[in-house]
Amino acid sequence: MKMLITIEDVRQKRKDSKCDILYVDSNTLITPGARDLASELGMEIKMGSEAEQTGTEVKGQEEMSKNVERLVKEELQGTNITEDIISRIVQEVVKSIAAADLALPQIVKECDPSGIRLVRGESVVLDRFDTGVATDKVGIKEILNTRECPNMATGFMEIEKTSFDWTLGYDELDYIVEGNMDITIDGKTYRGHAGDVFFIPMNTSITFSSPDYCKFFFSTYPANWQELSENSR
Repeated sequence: MKMLITIEDVRQKRKDSKCDILYVDSNTLITPGARDLASELGMEIKMGSEAEQTGTEVKGQEEMSKNVERLVKEELQGTNITEDIISRIVQEVVKSIAAADLALPQIVKECDPSGIRLVRGESVVLDRFDTGVATDKVGIKEILNTRECPNMATGFMEIEKTSFDWTLGYDELDYIVEGNMDITIDGKTYRGHAGDVFFIPMNTSITFSSPDYCKFFFSTYPANWQELSENSR
């Protein structure tokens, strides 16, 4: 049976043993949230035949199945669905959750107790960024969370043959890694190429665009840029 390590397991392991290495084996599943927390705490995850279990409760699929089954029964109480059907549904759900956790790409980081982080750029896979237009091709991925970097937000963004308006409630620096990026303000367009840097001050309304493709690294201050953008739109 596969064993599951959750955020709480990682937190308890760190609290009880103050270890810097979390040993797991091929029969262990680690949720994305647990991996992120281990990274934040400077814990290295290592594969090995001997998994350290001291001071932490590692939850397996059996416990997860019981919890899901209980919730399903509560929702379907009074219906004609049998417990056998519920049990089969739960088993498939648990399998799907485990498979999804394994399939999710993980950002590779090397962490020092001092707070220094080395992020491996090739491990960063961007998510779709919602500009409000379904056909826009824009991707984004923040690479450091607020525990790792509380004052700034940092990450990568891609724009492919897309143009969208944006009002910034924060300061932003954009370093163009690949391609060409246009920023338009008051009818005037500035084109940046690979190696160029844009600075966009707080409370500026602009148009982001790329005639072909661009990828850039961004850094914003303060870190809660998404909240500030919603408030300023």
